[in-house]
Amino acid sequence: MASPLARASVIDLLEEAVHALRAASLGILVYHWIGSVPFALGLLVFWNDVTRPGTPDSTCAAESLALAFLLVWMNCWRAVFAGHVHRQLGRREELPWTRRRLWRLVSSQAFLGGTKLVAMPVAISLTIPLAWTVAFYRTAAVLAEREQLDLLEAIAKARRLAGFEQRQGWRIIPILTILYVVLLINVGVFLAFLPQLIRIGTGYESAFSRGGTYFVTNSLFWLATLALAWILFDPFVQAVYSVRCFQLESHETGEDLRAALRLIRKSVVAAAMVVVLLGVPGLAQVTSESLDRSIRQTLQSPEYDWRSAPARTPGVPWLVAATDRFADSLKEAMRTAGDALERFIEWLRDRLRPAPNPNAAAPPGAALHWSIYLLIATMLALAALITWRLRRAGSTRTRAPVVTGAAISLQDEDLLPDRLPEERWIALAENCGRQGDFRSALRALYLANLAWLGHREMIAIHPGKTNREYEMEVRRKARAFPEACSLFASNIASFERAWYGMHDVTAGDTDLFRRHLQEMKAAVA
Repeated sequence: MASPLARASVIDLLEEAVHALRAASLGILVYHWIGSVPFALGLLVFWNDVTRPGTPDSTCAAESLALAFLLVWMNCWRAVFAGHVHRQLGRREELPWTRRRLWRLVSSQAFLGGTKLVAMPVAISLTIPLAWTVAFYRTAAVLAEREQLDLLEAIAKARRLAGFEQRQGWRIIPILTILYVVLLINVGVFLAFLPQLIRIGTGYESAFSRGGTYFVTNSLFWLATLALAWILFDPFVQAVYSVRCFQLESHETGEDLRAALRLIRKSVVAAAMVVVLLGVPGLAQVTSESLDRSIRQTLQSPEYDWRSAPARTPGVPWLVAATDRFADSLKEAMRTAGDALERFIEWLRDRLRPAPNPNAAAPPGAALHWSIYLLIATMLALAALITWRLRRAGSTRTRAPVVTGAAISLQDEDLLPDRLPEERWIALAENCGRQGDFRSALRALYLANLAWLGHREMIAIHPGKTNREYEMEVRRKARAFPEACSLFASNIASFERAWYGMHDVTAGDTDLFRRHLQEMKAAVA
C-alpha cells in the first residue's frame, strides 16, 4: 500500500513504485510488454526502411500507418498496466471487461496518443510546462480504463491531478532521467559486447562479431539500444505516476485508509478461519501442565532470551556494506539538494512578493532589492556575451581564408570539398582538363558537386563519411527531387569507376559529369 503524499518525498515515491513492481505478478508486466515490444520492433523496421536508399514511398506510407496503429496499441496496454498497478495499491479486485469499458479505453488512448505527439515536443522546447504535461499523460493512462469516466471526465480529472504538487513533479523528472541514462549505458555496453561474448562462449562466429566497430557505430544499433532501455524502464516510470495518482486521489477519497482496512479485514478473516479449523478441537484438551510447558518453551525462544549475550552474526560483505552506504549517501544528498532548492525558491518568492501597503494609491517607498538588480544585470551580461560570441563565430566563418588552387593537391585522399567553393573547384577542373589530366579534372568536378550539395544543406560534409553515405543522405533530404538523386548517384558511379577503378577518363566523361551537375541544379531549382 502506498504512503500518504504528505509524508512522502520523491525518493519515497520511487521506493513505493519499486515495491509496487516487486509485488506485481509477471502477468502485469507482460501487459506492458505486449504493447511496448511490437511498437519498438515496428519503429526499428520503419527507421531501417526510411534510411535505406531505394525504399518505395508506398512502403514508407504503409509502414507509417502501421506504426500509428502500433502506437495506439502500445498506449492501450500501458493503460491496462497502469490500472492494474493502481488497483493493486488499493487492494481492490479486478473489474470485468465490458464493451463500454473497452471502447472508452481505445478511444481515449487514440485521442491522447495523437495529441501527445504534438504536446510533448512543445513542452520540452518551452520547458516550463514539461512536468505538468508528463504528469497529465501518465495520469490519464491510469484513468483510461475506468468505465465510469468518459473521455472528457478523464481528461478533466487527469488535468486536475497533474496540477497538484508541481515541485514534486519537477523533482521526479531529473531523477528518472538520470536512472534512464544509467540503464541506457548498461544496455549499450551489454549489446556491444554480446556478439563477442557469444563467440567466446560458444565459438559461433557471426556477422556481428566479424563487423567489429561497425556494429557499434551503426545508427540502428543505437536506436535498438534506446528501444530496449525504454522497454525495460517505462514500466517503472508508469508505476511511479500510478503511485502518485493513487496518493493524490487518497487525499479526496481516503482510498489509502480503505486499502489498509481491506488488508486488515483479510487478515482477521484468515486468522478466524485458522482458529476455527485448528484451535476449536483442541480447546477442550488444554490443561494447566500443557499451558505451563508452552509458556516455558516460548520464553526459551531467542526473542525472549534477553539475559544471554546475543549470538554473533556473520559479518556483512564489504561490497554489500559499501553499496548500502553509497545508496544512503546518494539518497541523503538528493534530499539535501531538494531541500536547498525548495529553500531558495521560498527565499526568491519572499523577495519578489510585494510588501503590504495600506495606502495602495501611494507611490512605493523603496525600490527593488539589490539582489534583483544583480540578477537582472547578470542575465543581461550573459545575453550580451552569447550574442557577441554568435556574431564573432559568424564573422569568423565568413572571413575564413580560402585556400588557393595552387595549394590544392587533387591526389590527396584526405581532401575535403569545403576547402574551396564550387566555382573554384570548377575552375581547377578546367585547368586540369586543358593540361590533359582528365582524371584529376573529374575529381575536382566531384568535389564541386559535394561543395554545392553542402552549400544547399543537402549533405553535412565530414571526413569520415563515404560516398554511399553521402548518397543516402541526399536521398533522405532531397526525397522531393528524385531526378536529382539519380543524377548524383550516376556521378558517384562515374567518379568511383575512374578514381578507384581502371577506367580511362576522357573529355567526354568530364563533360557528361558537368552536364549531370547542371541538370541536378535545374531539378532542385
